[in-house]
Amino acid sequence: MIRKKQRNAGFTLVELSIVLVIIGLIIGGVLTGRQIMQNAQVTNVINSIQAYEAQFQTYTQNYGAMPGDDALASTTRFPSAGIPASGNGNGTLEGSFDNTPTTSGTENYAETNLLWADLRAAGLVKGAGTDASQPVNPFGGIYGFQHGAFNGVFTTNVLCLNGVPGDAASAIDSRLDDGVSNSGSIQAMISTGTVGEAVNGTVAATYDSSKTYTMCMQM
Repeated sequence: MIRKKQRNAGFTLVELSIVLVIIGLIIGGVLTGRQIMQNAQVTNVINSIQAYEAQFQTYTQNYGAMPGDDALASTTRFPSAGIPASGNGNGTLEGSFDNTPTTSGTENYAETNLLWADLRAAGLVKGAGTDASQPVNPFGGIYGFQHGAFNGVFTTNVLCLNGVPGDAASAIDSRLDDGVSNSGSIQAMISTGTVGEAVNGTVAATYDSSKTYTMCMQM
């Protein structure tokens, strides 16, 4: 009886094999699920990029001024929309894409914030003109516009987003440009978490799956 109990105490090779197969299927399912989720996020970002660029251009064409820089936005075009302030109308979008909007005074709103209030007041982006905050992207960062990026790499208006995981950044770049972090119309830097980093930051040599990136694309 003692010997029989000892023989039945452990798992057989067949049982161990079944357990390992089940574990493998679970791991495979988790990894596949993550990939599906990331693919959906990448598609969401691409659609948003194209939409925001089109909305920026539509505003410029309709009103003869850039959103954010529009000197008539709060006083003449949308006087009842509650836009915090108007831009200075000098033809350059001032501020960084990730500038934090404030309610402490109209002078503290960068044109890169007023841009979103203008787009909302014009009915091009959902929300009220009182909201000058940047839209959130699927990775927990934001979208935003600014003039130029990466210490002169781009010298015209750009659309940027931050908080992008390396694999997703590479996928976005590949689907919209050349897939290389330091060339083409889309370039990226490793995120530092500092406001204004994309103004004078240095683009990364490659995309690393363990890093998080701030990406800017030339309009």
